[in-house]
Amino acid sequence: MAPPAYSPAKKDPALKLGLAIRGRYDLRFNDRSKAGRNRTSNHLSFDTAIVTADYDSAVLFGSAQYRFYGGSFIYGKESGYKNYPGEISFPLYGYLGAKINKTSQVTFGLAPVPFDDRWWGASFLNSIGFVYGLEEVYNLGAVLGHKTDKWSFDLGFFPTTAPNAMGRSADSARYSVNMTGHGTVLPNGSDNDERYMTVGRARYQISSGMKTNLAVTGSFWLSTIHNYSTRRNGQRRAFALSLRYKTGPWRFKLMGVRQDMDLRNPGSNDIVTVGDYDSVYNIASRATIGFIEGARTIDTGKFPVKLDLFVNYANVWKDSSHHAPNTQRLSLGAFWTDKATNRFRVWSEFYLGRNDPNVGAGQFTNGAGQGGDDKYKSSFLVIFGYYFQ
Repeated sequence: MAPPAYSPAKKDPALKLGLAIRGRYDLRFNDRSKAGRNRTSNHLSFDTAIVTADYDSAVLFGSAQYRFYGGSFIYGKESGYKNYPGEISFPLYGYLGAKINKTSQVTFGLAPVPFDDRWWGASFLNSIGFVYGLEEVYNLGAVLGHKTDKWSFDLGFFPTTAPNAMGRSADSARYSVNMTGHGTVLPNGSDNDERYMTVGRARYQISSGMKTNLAVTGSFWLSTIHNYSTRRNGQRRAFALSLRYKTGPWRFKLMGVRQDMDLRNPGSNDIVTVGDYDSVYNIASRATIGFIEGARTIDTGKFPVKLDLFVNYANVWKDSSHHAPNTQRLSLGAFWTDKATNRFRVWSEFYLGRNDPNVGAGQFTNGAGQGGDDKYKSSFLVIFGYYFQ
């Protein structure tokens, strides 16, 4: 006898709109002046405006977010920007989905790529995984998800990457780190495009409960990489395994990732050019990433704010034939939000990096690829904002 047709529980459709405004304070201990002298710099500036929309009903659901950048020291006039908020803007994500039954759903659009957790850790800048285009990636395609008591499975197919939006760059005005078709502006830059991405994730809940939770997750990423200069196709293969543990106020994560790109560049195949936030840089095409994090929620008693503390560390071992030095990052951070409304939010983090494109002057272009100056750099970042919804 055939099973009864799925009849979802009645649920009134709900549409929620949101807006957030954020500012930032940067203290960069290893910055460089226009004359090339080493210095410590500090900047207080606008960060971003965020518009969101979320929809949910008994069968259909959807979510979208758009961000506006510019008007900060990062997008200064010396770099060719007019320096006003909204000069750079792009969608973060935008997708629609359907609930097939109580355990399965399908999503279409600019959707999260199911490679391990969307956010590997608690850091505001995301982890080194974001630098290498593996963490919090949103691409155009479809994702099928299925969940049981112990298991969850997600399988996605993405024909192409996130689109280039509003900015000065030729192909990098986007949030996600994707390969760029106009990377030849960099020394040793490549001219690639990623296509036909098949990404899967399986998670097993070893134990679950209100106080203790232990889960193991395995992921894979397979795709085609087209080089515009040689008109030949290569491949990308990435695999990850992680263990996540929560007990009481404590959270821990241990993760290992292997990424191999078989490129068809006309020159070196050791690096590939990627882009996000309207800028481009090089990363190693073959590398192994190790990541570990510990975090704790602090009981603040009658103090009117909630507090989370965390520390994480990542190391990237590169396979470059030129023996490129490792990329490393240590992050120490705190997240604050008010208990009454959860609308005031503050992220504060200290970074210690080595060949990290986001920490220290002179590291951005090739730190994650062939390496920067192989010295430790540090910076401090505070992001503060008000979320209207």
